[in-house]
Amino acid sequence: MLLRVLCALVAALVTVPPGALAQGGPGSPTVAAAGEIPMDPAVRRGVLPNGLRYAILHNDRPIGGVSIRMRIDVGSLEEASHQSGIAHFLEHMAFNGTDNFPEGELSRRFAAAGVAFGRDQNASTSAFATTYELDLPLADEARLDLAFAWLGDIADGLVFDPEAVDRERGVVMAEHDGGLGAARDRELAYQAFAAPEHLRWRRPPIGRRETIAAITADQLQAFHRAWYRPDNAVVVIVGDRPQDELEARIRATFSDWTASGPAPTRAVLTQTDFERSLDVAVRADPTLGSTLSACRLQPWARRGPDTVARRRENILRTLWTTAINRRFQRIAQIPNAPFSRASLGRSAWTGEADAYCLSLTPNAAEDWRGGLDAALTELRRLEVHGVTQGELDRAVAAQRAANAAAIASAEDRFSTALVNDLLAAQPLPPLDQGGFVHPRDIPAIYDPIAETITPAEVHTAFRQAWAGSGPLIWVSMPTPPDPDAVRVAWTNSASGPPPAAYADVASVAWAYSDFGDPGTVASRETVEPGFTRVTFDNGVVLNVKSVEFTRDLVQVGVRFGLGRREIADADLFVASIGQGLVPMGGLERHAFEEIRDLFPDKRLDARLTFGDRAFSLNGSTRTADLETQLQLMAALLSDPGFRPEATVLVPTALDAFYRNLRTQPSLMMGQAITEAIAPDSPLSLPPREVALAITIADLERVFRSAMTEAPLEVTLVGDVSEYEAIAQVAATFGALPRRLDADRGRADTWYLRYPDTVAPIVTTHEGPADQALVAVVWPLFVADSASRREQRALRLFSTVLREEIRSEVRETLGASYSPSTTISLPDQTDQGSLTVSVATSPQQTEAVREAVRRVMDRLVADGGVTQIALDAARTPILDRVEADRRTNSWWFGVMNGSAAEPQVVDDALSWPDDYRAMTVAEVQAAAARWLSSPPFEAMVLPRATMPTQVEAMP
Repeated sequence: MLLRVLCALVAALVTVPPGALAQGGPGSPTVAAAGEIPMDPAVRRGVLPNGLRYAILHNDRPIGGVSIRMRIDVGSLEEASHQSGIAHFLEHMAFNGTDNFPEGELSRRFAAAGVAFGRDQNASTSAFATTYELDLPLADEARLDLAFAWLGDIADGLVFDPEAVDRERGVVMAEHDGGLGAARDRELAYQAFAAPEHLRWRRPPIGRRETIAAITADQLQAFHRAWYRPDNAVVVIVGDRPQDELEARIRATFSDWTASGPAPTRAVLTQTDFERSLDVAVRADPTLGSTLSACRLQPWARRGPDTVARRRENILRTLWTTAINRRFQRIAQIPNAPFSRASLGRSAWTGEADAYCLSLTPNAAEDWRGGLDAALTELRRLEVHGVTQGELDRAVAAQRAANAAAIASAEDRFSTALVNDLLAAQPLPPLDQGGFVHPRDIPAIYDPIAETITPAEVHTAFRQAWAGSGPLIWVSMPTPPDPDAVRVAWTNSASGPPPAAYADVASVAWAYSDFGDPGTVASRETVEPGFTRVTFDNGVVLNVKSVEFTRDLVQVGVRFGLGRREIADADLFVASIGQGLVPMGGLERHAFEEIRDLFPDKRLDARLTFGDRAFSLNGSTRTADLETQLQLMAALLSDPGFRPEATVLVPTALDAFYRNLRTQPSLMMGQAITEAIAPDSPLSLPPREVALAITIADLERVFRSAMTEAPLEVTLVGDVSEYEAIAQVAATFGALPRRLDADRGRADTWYLRYPDTVAPIVTTHEGPADQALVAVVWPLFVADSASRREQRALRLFSTVLREEIRSEVRETLGASYSPSTTISLPDQTDQGSLTVSVATSPQQTEAVREAVRRVMDRLVADGGVTQIALDAARTPILDRVEADRRTNSWWFGVMNGSAAEPQVVDDALSWPDDYRAMTVAEVQAAAARWLSSPPFEAMVLPRATMPTQVEAMP
C-alpha cells in the first residue's frame, strides 16, 4: 500500500492538469455582443407557488437513469458561533431517520433498489449550501417513488430523536477527527494570517469539536425549521424520463411544503482590508513539504448572470494564466531548477475578494530565495513585456480544439456530470451565477471574442489583476526563514532591473511522423463479445472496436512485457516511482516540454504503469488526433529519451512523503503490517537516503528493455472506424522491427505469503491525538481462473460484510465515519486477503474490534448471511451492468491484453451471470471455508496513548 500511495504522490506532482473551458461554460446560439447569455432552451425551469425552484433536462446517458440534486441554500456561513457545524450535522440526520425511512432503513431500502450509499446516494455541506445527491442507475416508477419520498422527507420529514442524534454525533465527530493533521493545522494557521476576520474561515462546514459535542436535537430541529424552506431550495433533475413526468413529481412532492415564518436574515460578509500592504508570516512544518504563496487581493464585483462581458474577462484571465504557468513549467523541468512547481491563479477568496496567488514549491527548503526570485523574475517579465503572439496563438488554438471536442461529444455526456453543471448554473448567493448552454454554441461566444483579443489586451488584464493589495506572503517549511528576510527578498526582487523580454519557443519539426513502410496484416479474426483482432507481420497484435458511446474519443492502450514478473525485487521501489516519470523523460529527439509546444491544439496522453502481469502505456485522444497519439506512443516504446528532466521532481516529492509518513495512521498501518508479515520484503520502504538517490539511470535500467524489446499488444476503442484504426496502427506500431517473443520472466520474483500466525500488531503515529486506526485481516488464497466462482462468492460476501460493519460501527456505535472492507485476490501472484479497516478514536478501538468480531461471527459462524442482505449487496452492482457495457472503458477493459490473456474476456462476460446465480448457501460456504480461522489484528495509535491501549490487546 505504501508504494501505491507514494506512486500517486509523485504522479500528482509531475502531472500537468488539463485545461478547462476558458469561458466558464458553453455559449448560446443568439447572444447580443455584451448581453446576458440565455440558458440552453432544452432545460425546463420553473418556480412553485411556495418559491421552490427547479430545472429539468432530458438526457439518455445512461439509458433509463436519472440523476437528482436537491440544494438547500444554507451552509456553515449562517451558523451561530456556538453552533458551528450544525448545517453539516443536519445533513447527516437526513440519512439517519425520517418519516418514511425509520433509523437503519434508508440504506437498506435504497440498496435493494440498486442505489448504493456513498456511490449513488450522498450529500455535502459547504459554506453556502447543503446538497443532497441521488443517481438512479435505473429510474423506474418504484425507484422514483423511493427517491422522491426521501427528498420530501428532507424538506419536511426529518426525525430528531435525541438518542439518534447522540449516535450520529459520534459519526460526525469521527469525520471531524479524520480531517485533522498537519495539513489541516497549516491551513488554519494560513487562514488566521491571511483573513482572520472572514466568516468563511471562522465557520468551517465540519464545525469544531466542542460545538459538535454540544449540538442538541432541539437545535437541529430549529435550524431545519428556519432554513429548510421551499423559497430557499432548488431541485435539479437530469435523466432519461419525460420532463412532464419529472415536473409532475416535483409538484406532487413539494407543493405542500410551507415555510415556517419569515425568511431568516443572512450573515453579512466581512469586508476585506484592501489597504493591507506587504505582510509575511512563516510557519515551521517539520512533517510537511515546503511551500510559499503570495496573494494580491482586489474587491470582488458580484457579477450576477452569465454575460458575454464576463466571459471576455474569463478568457483574458485564462490566456495570461496559461502563458505564465507554461513558463513556470518549463523552468521546473530544467536540471537544478529553483522550484519543482509554481503556478499563478485566481480564486474568489471566501466570496468576498478576488485573490491572485502565486504558489511555489522550492526544490530545496534552504534555497527558498532562489525559487522566489525565479518566479518573481518571470512575473516581472510578464508585467513589463506581456505575452507573445505565439503564446496567445497556442492558447487560443488549444481552447478551440477543446471547444470542438466538447461539441463532438455533447450528446454523450452523462447525467451524473450534467446535473452538477446544471445545479451550478442556479443562482446561489453570494456566488456568481454559472452558465449552462449547449456545447454546440461555444464558438458563438468564444470565437468572436478570441478573434479580437490582442497581446496588448492580455498584458493589460494581467497588470490589472496583479495590482491588488498585499502581497500577503506565507512560507511553510521544516525550518522557515525569518519573516524580515522574506520581506527583503520580495522587495529586492520586485524592484530590481526589469528582465529581458520573453524568448518564445523555437519552432521545430516533429521527428516521429515516419516509422518506415507500414506493416501488413497477417491475420484477422472476430473475438466474442464483438471486437476485431488483427496480427501484423511484425508480430504486433491489435484489438480494435469501433463504438460511438462517446463521440470524438478514442482510448488507446499498449501492453508489453511481464510487469512485476520481470522486475528484480530490489528494483520494485524504483519501478513504483518510475512508472509515473518515464514519459516525462521525453524522446531521444524531443524533450517532454518540446512535445507539448509542438501540439498545443491536440489531446495527447501517455501514462505508463506496471502490474503483476504486464506493463501498460495508456492514453485517450480525439479522433482527429489519433495519428499523432499513436506516433507518440510508438516513439516512446521504440526511442524513449530517458532524459534527466524526468527525475527533477523526485527529491521534492520523496522528501515530502518521508516527512509526512509518521503523521499518517494509514501509512503507518501499511508499514507495520508489511514489517510483521514480510520483513525485509520488496514491499518495504527503503531508507530515505536510498530513495532520494534514484537517478534517470535507475529508471532506464528498469524500463528500457521492456519498452523497446518486448512484444506489443495494442488496443483501440472508440470513435474510429476499424479500417482507419488498422491503417494508423500499421503505419506506427506495425512498421516497427519484429520483437522476439522470448521468456522475460524471472525465476526469483518474490510474492507475498502470509505466515500461519501473526501476533497482534501495534504501532504509533505522530499525527493528531484523536486519530486511531484498527484493521482486521483474514488471509485468503492465491487466486487463479479455476477458483473464479469462489472468488466471486467472497467478493459478494465482502459487500455484505461492508454494509454490516457500517451499520454496526457507524450507525450503532457512532465510532467511525467511514469504515471499509477491501478484498484482494490477484491472479497467481500475492496471496489474497480480506481486510476490515476502521478509523476511530483511541478510546473506541476496543469497542470497534469487538464489533468487527461480533459481525463476522454472526455472518460466518452463525450463518447470518440472509437473502435480503445478499440482494442488497448485488443489486446496486448488477443494475449498472448494462450502462457500463455502453462505455468505451468497459470494452477497453475487456479487450486490453486479451490476446496474451484470453481469460480476461471470459471474466468480463461471466461475472454478472455468476452474481445473479449466486445463492446464500454458496456465499455462506465460501465464507465458512476461508473466514472461519482467526484473523490477525493491527492497531495504530497516537503516541501519547500507546501504553494504555497496548495493554488492551489480547
